[in-house]
Amino acid sequence: MRQPGIGLWSLFATLVFAITVLAVCTNLTQTIRDATLQSAQQTIGGDISLRLFHRTPTPEEIAFLERFGQLSLTAEQRIMVASENESTSILAEMKAVDGTYPLYGDLVLSSNSSIKTALAVRDGMPGTIVASSLLDTLHLRLGDQVTLGGQAFIIRDVIKTEPERSFRLFSLGPRIIISSNAFQTTNLGTTQSQVYWYARLRLDPNKRAQSGQIIEAIETKFPDAGWRIVNAANGIPGIERINDFAMAFVSLIGIAIFVICATAMQNALRADLDQRQPRFAMLRSMGATRQQVLGAIAAQIGCVTLLALVTGGVLSLMIEYFAMPVFANMAELDIAVSVPASLSRFGAVALFVVLLIALISISPLTKASITSPSALFRHQLARHMALPQTSTKPRQTAISALLYGGILTALLSISSKLIGFGWFSVVLIVGLICCLILFAVISVGLRRGCRYLSTRSYNLPPSVRLALRNIARPGAPTLTVMTSIGLSVTCLMAVVLFAIQAGHHLTSTLPSDTPDLVFFDLPPEDGPSFRATAEAMAAVTGVDQMPFMHGRVTHINQTPISQMNVPRRYQWFVRGDRGLSWTDHPHKAAQDNRVVTGEWWRTGHDAGRLASLDADIAHALGITVGDQITLNMLGKPQQVMIANLRKIDWTRLALDFPIVLSPPTEPIPHGLISTLDLRKVADTGLDKAKTVTSVQSALQQQFPNVPTIRVKDVLVKLQMLFDQVVIAMMALTLLVTAGACLVVVSGLIALRQGTAQELAMLRALGVRPRQINSIAAWETGISVAGSGFVGILLGGGIATLAAHAIGAEVIAFPGMAAGGAMLMVTLLGFGAGGLLQRVALSRQQGWRG
Repeated sequence: MRQPGIGLWSLFATLVFAITVLAVCTNLTQTIRDATLQSAQQTIGGDISLRLFHRTPTPEEIAFLERFGQLSLTAEQRIMVASENESTSILAEMKAVDGTYPLYGDLVLSSNSSIKTALAVRDGMPGTIVASSLLDTLHLRLGDQVTLGGQAFIIRDVIKTEPERSFRLFSLGPRIIISSNAFQTTNLGTTQSQVYWYARLRLDPNKRAQSGQIIEAIETKFPDAGWRIVNAANGIPGIERINDFAMAFVSLIGIAIFVICATAMQNALRADLDQRQPRFAMLRSMGATRQQVLGAIAAQIGCVTLLALVTGGVLSLMIEYFAMPVFANMAELDIAVSVPASLSRFGAVALFVVLLIALISISPLTKASITSPSALFRHQLARHMALPQTSTKPRQTAISALLYGGILTALLSISSKLIGFGWFSVVLIVGLICCLILFAVISVGLRRGCRYLSTRSYNLPPSVRLALRNIARPGAPTLTVMTSIGLSVTCLMAVVLFAIQAGHHLTSTLPSDTPDLVFFDLPPEDGPSFRATAEAMAAVTGVDQMPFMHGRVTHINQTPISQMNVPRRYQWFVRGDRGLSWTDHPHKAAQDNRVVTGEWWRTGHDAGRLASLDADIAHALGITVGDQITLNMLGKPQQVMIANLRKIDWTRLALDFPIVLSPPTEPIPHGLISTLDLRKVADTGLDKAKTVTSVQSALQQQFPNVPTIRVKDVLVKLQMLFDQVVIAMMALTLLVTAGACLVVVSGLIALRQGTAQELAMLRALGVRPRQINSIAAWETGISVAGSGFVGILLGGGIATLAAHAIGAEVIAFPGMAAGGAMLMVTLLGFGAGGLLQRVALSRQQGWRG
């Protein structure tokens, strides 16, 4: 410890890096997960949130809910907003709030005034508060007027923060808030309009622990109400699943980095112990026992590990201190660094580190402790004679097997706890182990191939032949170098190539396969005139129109959906109300989504309500043709029979629904959705954006209150979200690559220190330095480049499968990206080998002459 060599320094540096990354990954993920759960009340808007579609809560329902605590009623709707001075209008997300809003959190305005003051009626004119983006888009200022549903409003203030939008990953327009009383004076909340009615409860403090029982009482009292009920105690719907997957992936990356770095630590430890073999032999010659030598080495490794834990813990706290405000600002969460909480979580990290260090140290420490005094004279012979003696004792073999098994079991348990995603964490860890085993097998195959080539009489240069022999020799770090480099390159290429293919789908395929304009909430009586007006425009190539409303699946074959085990991936389908439609014959989008089971119903049938269902959803829920599902529409349960199953391509964003019904026998209040396809730029000679604007303006003049979505704007927002995800993934995979580089460096250090003395003797015998350095370049280049090439191909295959799984159009293998990666891996392998060879040999006697 007083005079550490380069091997010990490499062990300490790699250990500090791995501990810091693992601690930061686990602490950040757990802190964000806890903050998300704690902010659920604010994000949901209450302890319990109940949502209805198309209809308001009845007085009886309101009176029952008020028994449990404070009640807030709000309405949300997407509307078109226009200023008095502007001819254009934009899509906005309107919210009508009552006097008790918000139940949790604070709605902060730019003037710091209260929401009641801003929304109050003054001089006969109600007020509204808006997002700053709405002012910028419509060129408005405070005090200007906007018209909502035929009612004029005065803009009184600007929204700075809104409690319920903390986790709104995506929105179609800026927020505009009015009072519930003013909402009643508009013509917005009709039965055909797509209005979400929220009833949010702030429970009495002594009843918050009973939220589950309260929800059960509400469902028992009003079984056919059709509410979508959210319990804040269970987290934020949708977000908790995304959050769990994201946090599990980040924690897995931290563990993967540590496992990769563990091979670097083992190489560094072996290099240090090999360098100090004469010291161990001297201790043995002075009377020290094997147990004393083993204890001394173990104590040294323990001291290094303890010092690395302290250093890594301090560094992780510093990183969290600076990183937490960034995450808090991005997610709009109240996140603060808690030293006690971080230290408590660091305990599991420390236990994981200690166990893994023990696992990788058992073999090197055992080999070093059996060094005999004869190693002072016959080092290599004594070591090779000592190893077989230990392997022939069954008792020691059994003890070692039990020790290894116990440590591996404990590591698997702690890893699952660090990831924190139940059984799925075990799946992730097993997948990581399988990847490591795959590259270990490849490295074994490479060593055998190099051994075969080095013994054949091919016309190979002497430096290449010697490099092949070094790769195949028993003590070479070929396996660890290839495993770590291969795994890191696989991760990096999978992320990069998936980003390329998914990005191509998002920027090239989707714009050509999706409509340009979407008009929704169109009154049914205006449907024929809207279609005729749109089809008469020269720029419009296609119009697709369907009825639209919401319904909730409550039963499958008379079994309540609450009693069924629904996979998490498809809980979105049964957790709340879903969009549905009806038609006599397959519409435009349904014709592209083929029927895989059953047949479409006949026009004018009299066999009752039939339904066409998405095949993937049906398979997950165990539904087939002939089964019955119960839909709650407008508070009325209706049984429908499954007539066919369709394979819906959700990646094309076409006008389709997971449930399509046969036409109803009695009229149902609903709205219409219309999609428009416009001519390409080559056909019109005009800019596509100008064409979209002109068509939208012309239709809005005749149908001014119909909300409109410009699909291009939606795709731009999706692209921004996708870019942020790719950046985060790239940052994590670059950390993996950095860990792999540490493995390469430490492996080469071990290799160079083991052969430097012999190579220096070659130099003294007259072999040129360039030839000696080329040996290392060939040796490292073959190992690194071989594993890198396999990693590139494997990563490309994973990216292609992932792109195919999400429905993205699989493009040709990106040759430029793959070629650049291969070049970088080759330069890394050949260049690092020659450089570290020079560093190792420069310290040997006889090298300089």
